[in-house]
Amino acid sequence: MISVIIVNHDGEAHIGRCLASLDGSGAEVLLVDNASRDNSLSLVQERFPEVKIFSQEENLGFAAANNLAAAKANGEALLLLNADAWLEAGALDLLEEKLNTRPDVGLVAPRLRYPDGRRQFSWAPARGFVGEVLQRARNPFEAQAWAHGTLARWLAQVVGPTWYTAACVLVRAEAFRAVGGFDESFFMYFEDVDLCLRLEAAGWRLAQEPRAVVCHAGGVTGRSEVDDLYRPSQLRYYRLHRPQWERRFVERRMRRRYGDAAVDRWLTVGRGR
Repeated sequence: MISVIIVNHDGEAHIGRCLASLDGSGAEVLLVDNASRDNSLSLVQERFPEVKIFSQEENLGFAAANNLAAAKANGEALLLLNADAWLEAGALDLLEEKLNTRPDVGLVAPRLRYPDGRRQFSWAPARGFVGEVLQRARNPFEAQAWAHGTLARWLAQVVGPTWYTAACVLVRAEAFRAVGGFDESFFMYFEDVDLCLRLEAAGWRLAQEPRAVVCHAGGVTGRSEVDDLYRPSQLRYYRLHRPQWERRFVERRMRRRYGDAAVDRWLTVGRGR
């Protein structure tokens, strides 16, 4: 059985379509509501009474909310699905088939598209200074088919294995729990990069099933809010996984761009919760 885990925070615009895409799948669906202020929670309760809801009085963050649901899930595999994403026909079966036929694979990702049909990156180069530079360089080519196959393989040879965004991934429950799930010190952003690294370090392979297609709206967070969520996680990731010179280099660049006060605040937040 598959357990679908959805973390919702003010997701009224998309949560109905997300859950409707799971109709008939036979999956267990668990939804953690991170203190939503809109009508998304009542929408789920009224239209999808079969969904197991874990309503929170405060926003736990993406990593902690996923871990909460994963601890209560009964499936042998966990589909981590953003509230602003929905599966196209047959996607879940294809992801499950990939996991079942590849016992060495701990995580499998689908092919992502925007709602208008444009291709969307589901992968990125190995995180680090060089990887982030290459990621920015490849982003303008998101619509190109070669950027999702040939480029990914080439970059993996240059900077190391690619990782997959947790907008939608199917993870073997055994593997997820063996590595301790998401690191909850990442409130949002970089928790999926960190998870992929730890899965690979534990001997699991990561794979993609391009026949499985998932639509992901994305891009709903404002720039200033992204900085206050993204930068603490970025700094923490570099402290955990990158050499000292990279940590210092990234911090100095941030101080020049955002100022000492902002970076000092992000460093405090990024030390963990």
